[in-house]
Amino acid sequence: MAILILGHTDCPLCDNVIATGQRYVATLHFLQDQSHPLWRYSDAAMHYDCFQCWPCREEFVAEYNRTIRRLIPGSRSHMKADGTTTTRSAVDGA
Repeated sequence: MAILILGHTDCPLCDNVIATGQRYVATLHFLQDQSHPLWRYSDAAMHYDCFQCWPCREEFVAEYNRTIRRLIPGSRSHMKADGTTTTRSAVDGA
């Protein structure tokens, strides 16, 4: 998971600090290929509001979900369109 130190970590979308009390989106290090155009945002924390306005948001969410399914077969974890993630165990049945 992304390392986030509130008041110190910069959002890669706007380059401003993510402050205490601000909503954010944070991801696992899911992209290994540094040449991938979204690599910089893998294993990163971003302001929630920046993420919502980001032109690459839909592509990012799709790539996250595609990659997680490939890396963790049977995973029930996925990212929703707004950047929130859900995880369900196999016993949840959903």
